[in-house]
Amino acid sequence: MDQAPCRNRERRRPLARPAAWLACAMLFGCAATEFEAQPNIPAPLVTKIPLVVGLYIAAEFRDKVYAEKRDGGDYSIAIGKAQADGFARLMGAMFDRVVPVDAVDAGGRTDPQVRAVLEPVLEDFAFVTPVDSGSDQYAVSLRYRVNGYRPDGQLIDSWTFTGYGAARNDNMLSGGSDTLKTAVQLAMRDAAAKLATEFRDQAVVRGLLPQVPGSAPEAPVEVTLPSS
Repeated sequence: MDQAPCRNRERRRPLARPAAWLACAMLFGCAATEFEAQPNIPAPLVTKIPLVVGLYIAAEFRDKVYAEKRDGGDYSIAIGKAQADGFARLMGAMFDRVVPVDAVDAGGRTDPQVRAVLEPVLEDFAFVTPVDSGSDQYAVSLRYRVNGYRPDGQLIDSWTFTGYGAARNDNMLSGGSDTLKTAVQLAMRDAAAKLATEFRDQAVVRGLLPQVPGSAPEAPVEVTLPSS
């Protein structure tokens, strides 16, 4: 009579661990997730475009905080400073000189050598958690638009590009905040690589920048991503 209950307990024991992990996942999933994005974008190795451009970064872009309420918890991700600093650094590496301007029509009156004014815009920020996908990964996408203006503020055209990043959450007990931060960083680096490698041709084709006779072709861009 004493052996049967023992056998029943042995059969039920394996169910305890998955239940405990599920409880932990639900517990941490309900916690608020807040952090400031870090770009960590290496300077691209490109041949500089021999032009002077104005750079207008709106307050909305520089101060952007993405906030969302989900069933699994609240998210607040300060991305503005990282994307503003990263974009300014990239423009500085891609052009002979970059002049900060306080409006899209301020290029000519700020510096007579400015040939165009560029404005970055964040069109969309989206992410997927392991709860959403049923996997162990966080995935992030960032869609940007670069508006190009003449020095007097006349819009010429714009170009849209998207960066993607994904990172695996190896430790459920950590709550996933660091993993999501890594995915955001990788998405920003992917967007930076696309901007550095494709912007020149896109800008010339769309009329954002004039073709410069005799300009040297671009060198390969070196953007090294950390191993996952």
